[in-house]
Amino acid sequence: MEELDTVRAELLQSLPGDISRARNAYRRMAQAAALKMDAKSFAAHQTACKAGLSHLEGLIKLLRWASGPDAAENDKAKSPAMEEAKIRRLIAEARGALQEA
Repeated sequence: MEELDTVRAELLQSLPGDISRARNAYRRMAQAAALKMDAKSFAAHQTACKAGLSHLEGLIKLLRWASGPDAAENDKAKSPAMEEAKIRRLIAEARGALQEA
C-alpha cells in the first residue's frame, strides 16, 4: 500500500504540469487548423487533435485517481446530472411542505 501512496504522491506533483503542457500543445495544434486548406490535410489534423484530447482526458482521469476516492466522489456530486437531481428533490420537498401547510 505504501508503494501506491508513493505513486499517487508523485503523480499529484507532476500531473498538473503535464496537463498544462498537453493543453497548451493541443491549443497550438487546434489553432493550426486554420492553415490547413485541403481536405486530406484537414482530416489528418482533426485526427491528431482528437488523439490530443484523448491524451488530455486520460491525464485528467489519472489526476482524479491520484487525488483519491474522495475527489472522484466530489466530482460526481458536482456533475450537472447530480445537480439537476438535487434541484428536483428540493422542489419536490418544497411542494410536499406546501401541501402539508
